[in-house]
Amino acid sequence: MRVSLPVAAFVLASVVLGTGTADSQAPATGVQQTLVGQLRLSAEQIATVRSGVPVAVVLPSGLDREVAVGAAVRVNTPASRMVDVIRDIERLERGRGFLATHKFSTPPTLEDMAALRLPAEDVRAIRSCRPGDCDVKLGRAAFDALSMIDWKAPDVSGQVHQLARGMVLEYLGRYRANGNDALPIYLDSERPLHVAKEFEDLARKTAGLTAELPEVSRYLLEYPKGRPSDVEDYFYWSLGEFGLKPVLRLNHAVIHPTGRSAGLQYVITTKQLYASHYFHTAIEVRVLYDDRERPGQGHYLVVVNRARLDGLTGLFGPIVRSKARNGARNGLQAVLGGMKKLAETGRAD
Repeated sequence: MRVSLPVAAFVLASVVLGTGTADSQAPATGVQQTLVGQLRLSAEQIATVRSGVPVAVVLPSGLDREVAVGAAVRVNTPASRMVDVIRDIERLERGRGFLATHKFSTPPTLEDMAALRLPAEDVRAIRSCRPGDCDVKLGRAAFDALSMIDWKAPDVSGQVHQLARGMVLEYLGRYRANGNDALPIYLDSERPLHVAKEFEDLARKTAGLTAELPEVSRYLLEYPKGRPSDVEDYFYWSLGEFGLKPVLRLNHAVIHPTGRSAGLQYVITTKQLYASHYFHTAIEVRVLYDDRERPGQGHYLVVVNRARLDGLTGLFGPIVRSKARNGARNGLQAVLGGMKKLAETGRAD
C-alpha cells in the first residue's frame, strides 16, 4: 500500500516522539502534529529535537517583505519552569544584541521608561523628520509632538528623550484601553502603513499553531475585550541591535495556561506594538507541550516568529531576504539553546 508523504511524516513523528505505533495511519496530534504540520520538520530533524538539540527552519511566508521562522527543542524541566524563564523577560533578553530591556509595572508608569536613551543617530534623524520622509518610524501623533521641541536649546537631546518616554507611555495607555485600534499608522515613507491590518494578517497565519486553544487568536485580535480569566499579560520595551541601527521595540506578552494535565500546557504570545526601525509588525508564538515520556518532568518548546520588514523588495530584495531569513533562523536556534540552558540549569550563556 502506498502511503502519502504527509501521512508517512505523521507516522514517523509519532514513532520518534514515542506517541504512536508504526502501523497507525491516524493523524497525529499535539507536538508531533505541530512539528510536522506547522514546522514541516523531517523525521531526522524531529529526532534531533527529541535528543535535546534545537532545530530551526525557515517557513514559507507568501510575501516578499515577510520573514517567518520556526524552531523546537526538548527541555528536561516541567513546562512551568520555562514559563518562569519567559516571564523574567529582563533576564531572558540580556546579551545577544540587547542593549536594554524593561518590564512595565502594573499599571505602567513614566519611571518604567527612565532607562530609555535613544541612539544619537535617532535624535539627529528626528530633527529632520517630515511625514513621508523620516528615518524613524513615526505616526501622526509623534510628528505633531515634535513641534514642542526647541531644537536650538543646549539640552535638545534630553528633550527628545523626555518626549519619547512620555509618548511611549501614552501610546501604551491608548493600546491598553482600545487594543488594535490604537496601533499606529506609520508615516515614515510615502505610503502610510496600517500596523493593525498588518498584524491581523500575521495573526491569521499563526492560527494553525494555536488551533487547540482558539481563544489565543481571538485575544490577539480583540484585546482588551474577551480577556480569558486565567491569562497573564505583561508589557515591556527593549532597545536592541538587529541591523545597522539600534531598534526601540514595545511588546505585549500574554501567557495562556491550558489547565490540562497532559499534552498542550501553555501558549505564550508576544505581539510587537511598535518598532523604531525595520519592523512593520511582528508576532512570536511559543507553545509548550508536556513530554509524554516524562510527564510533568519535561516538555517540548515550539516557537514560530513572523515579521514584516522594510528593505526586502526591489532589485536586491532576493539577496536581502535570503540573508534576513537565514539570519533569523540561526538566531532563533541560538535563542532556544539559551532558553533550554536557562530553564534546565538556571544559568545563561
